Amino acid sequence: MSSGRSGRSPAATGQSYLATVSDLVSALIFVFIIMLAVFAYQLANVTEEQESVTEELTAGRETRDQILEAIANRLMDAGIRVEVLGEQGVLRLSDNAINFPSGGETPITEHVGHVGILAQAIAEIVPCYVSPDRAASAAGPAPALAPAAGGNQPDPAPTDGEAPAWCTARPPAAVHECQERRHPWLLETLLIEGHTDDVPVAAGRRFRDNLELSSMRAATVHRMITACEPRVVRLRNTQDHPILSTSGYGNTRPASLDPVRFHENRRIDLRFLLEPPEGVFARNQVEVARELRQRMGAGPR
Repeated sequence: MSSGRSGRSPAATGQSYLATVSDLVSALIFVFIIMLAVFAYQLANVTEEQESVTEELTAGRETRDQILEAIANRLMDAGIRVEVLGEQGVLRLSDNAINFPSGGETPITEHVGHVGILAQAIAEIVPCYVSPDRAASAAGPAPALAPAAGGNQPDPAPTDGEAPAWCTARPPAAVHECQERRHPWLLETLLIEGHTDDVPVAAGRRFRDNLELSSMRAATVHRMITACEPRVVRLRNTQDHPILSTSGYGNTRPASLDPVRFHENRRIDLRFLLEPPEGVFARNQVEVARELRQRMGAGPR
């Protein structure tokens, strides 16, 4: 007699179960493949972006090296010894270039004329690395130089529109022709950095410490440069800020730790900060540009 119950055989049930598991595994594999494809696409984009950043950084360094080399060559042709610190973007003016007496903010007498040579190099070379309209606004002949006069002490404030007499210490220089720039990087800031040795400022001096003294050294050289070459003042970056600026570090960044050579720390360094061109990044332009500026030493914008 039939029990009246109907059911599937164990074999059929097992086959159904296996089919379900197979479908689930197939679905998981499909999802995994999709996720892997998305990851590969994103990785390719990130890699491309990183390559773009690397290329731009390389372009910036090449541009900065061009500026450093051009100014260094001009100074060395005049017999002024300098040191190029390419990784830092720094042109170090050695004890043979612009040195200071202990506790003093004005270059030693025999180096005063070197500031005029430096001013001329900056005025002729730096405009090649600013935006064309900014360079055009700074164009024009250098001011007439006053006839040589007795004494060689710098007077940062020219009289009657004439450059100080000590500027005549500059030898005639060939007109600098801008090289064809391979990369559109531009100069954002040229820092005149003042430094001191570790000898404390003597009591009764108008400087409280070496930090103030180093800042005044940078400011003095800034005034001397712009007195010799007023067109340097008109050089602006893309934000319409003056390119020439100053900073002081006291005795925190010595060039030499040798006590016999401590006088080399009473010096000036020039630091060149560049900014990347706008509109060259396909993705995350603002973020990548900010990273580039930070890595090249320029401030955020």
